[in-house]
Amino acid sequence: MVTHNGHTPFPEQLSLMAKTLRLMLQHHPWKLVRILLLTGILGVSGGFSILLLIPLLRLLNLQSGDAPDGFALWLQQLMERTGMELSIGNILLLFVLILALNALLRFRKSMTEARYQQTFISDYRRQLFGKVLRAEWSTLHTKSKTNHIQVLTVEVPNLAEYIFYLLRFLTSLVITLAYIAYALAISPLYTLLILATGGILFFLLRKFLAKAFRLGEGYVSSYNHLLKYIDDFWQTVKIAKVHSSEDFYSRKFDQASSSLLDLEYGMQKNYALPRLIYSIAGIAVLALVIYLGFSMGQIPLASLFVLILLFSKIFPQFTGLITDIHMIISNLPSVQMVFRLDDEFRETAVSPAPTGASFSFSREILLDRISFGYPGAEPLFRNFSAVIPCRQITGIMGESGLGKTTLIDLIAGLQKPQDGSISVDGRPLNDDALPSWKNSIGYLPQDSFFIDGTFRENLVWDTAHPIPDEEIWNLLEQVNAAHLVKRYPGGLDAMVVNFPFTFSGGERQRLALARVLLRNPRLLLLDEATSSLDSDNEQQIMEVIAQLKNRVTILFVTHRTSLLPWFDQVIRL
Repeated sequence: MVTHNGHTPFPEQLSLMAKTLRLMLQHHPWKLVRILLLTGILGVSGGFSILLLIPLLRLLNLQSGDAPDGFALWLQQLMERTGMELSIGNILLLFVLILALNALLRFRKSMTEARYQQTFISDYRRQLFGKVLRAEWSTLHTKSKTNHIQVLTVEVPNLAEYIFYLLRFLTSLVITLAYIAYALAISPLYTLLILATGGILFFLLRKFLAKAFRLGEGYVSSYNHLLKYIDDFWQTVKIAKVHSSEDFYSRKFDQASSSLLDLEYGMQKNYALPRLIYSIAGIAVLALVIYLGFSMGQIPLASLFVLILLFSKIFPQFTGLITDIHMIISNLPSVQMVFRLDDEFRETAVSPAPTGASFSFSREILLDRISFGYPGAEPLFRNFSAVIPCRQITGIMGESGLGKTTLIDLIAGLQKPQDGSISVDGRPLNDDALPSWKNSIGYLPQDSFFIDGTFRENLVWDTAHPIPDEEIWNLLEQVNAAHLVKRYPGGLDAMVVNFPFTFSGGERQRLALARVLLRNPRLLLLDEATSSLDSDNEQQIMEVIAQLKNRVTILFVTHRTSLLPWFDQVIRL
């Protein structure tokens, strides 16, 4: 939910943080516990190493004649109980050991955090892609491709960065509290002065936090526009060249790119300025503490020196905490986008059919009084029945918008009838049957896709079993496409890019038909597969298809009456 001024309500921001924390706890919880435990040890050991300077300074006679008190007295009594002498050598040895341990723990903590973050990105991206991959077609085809690409490539790492800053905030808070506890033990009054200054500054600078969220929202939106303009150009690159409209795309790209640049600068300035204010305030308060402590003489010089060291640690920790909060809030829009995609797709138990599994199909496909309509539109089918015999070519004909493509979507299992049933050889096409049924289908749309890659990669694209080169060449010969591959020196291993501009429509359809047939389908669905071809190319494709019906059932969607002689039966809508 977004309010009228474009801001996400604070309760929803807290809800996003809570959801993120749950994700963190679900993802390797013991590793998270280890990170927090290491942080606690670092805070305690780091502060303790500073406190060791008090007895060290006394032993160096920087304040000779003073009897040990406070921490120095406690350490002296502790060492006496353990049989150790309170000497410069022993204190330095202890000091070195603690600092070495501290460095080792920091290394271990940084490696654990890095691994935690990297595995989170990998696992969560895989989980999201799996949900998108297994989503129902009725859900998937209404979603934005650009949004999905942005989430999976950019925003999931941003979510991981959000988690990193959340973790760093928690760990920095632990270390800060440890330093504050040590400082309170030396001087409660001056420590409370430091804390009060930090709290007042946080209150006065809170507007920067609200601005961080707005800038984050703008960045996510501008990046989405940039991706869309790049995708739009490649979708229409030939039109752009024919129309000489490069300037149109250049302006759109420059607008999005300039917007990103301005937002990035704004985000840097928005969290750098509070850091500057905190740093200056920290220096001023530290100078005030030194002046008051020295002039009033309330604290022994050695203790004052250590207190100054602690304060010099505490205020940078305050600054770091503010930076972490800024980064957490500025990444909230990315978190929203990721969780929105996650919520749009439900977890499904659909699993791919076993390799080689296919559907027994020897008699007919029966559509028994099916009804179907899209939400908010008039029903396309009411009590519709039809029989599609095995190993024949059945044409589906009718004017545009009457449901020809929807009918093959229903038969393929992409859509489900709202009433009635579809069965194959008497077996209902329910959820249990669909995986093996889809494994038995070959689908050839009007506009066939090709990836930038080798012929072999394109031809065996999603075939579950290995295919020998001999079988590929035989099929290419059958569909009159072998010469298209042979004209390249690399043959099946030749790399080809931009297939739509390299081959004609008829050539692409013959290559696509070969790819579909390499799946060894029982049912071949052709959706306007020749509508973009001229009569000669259409004749060649239909001659190939006619030879296939002895081993595969063919369902052909078309609006062309010229294809009627090729059909064994026609379903008119």
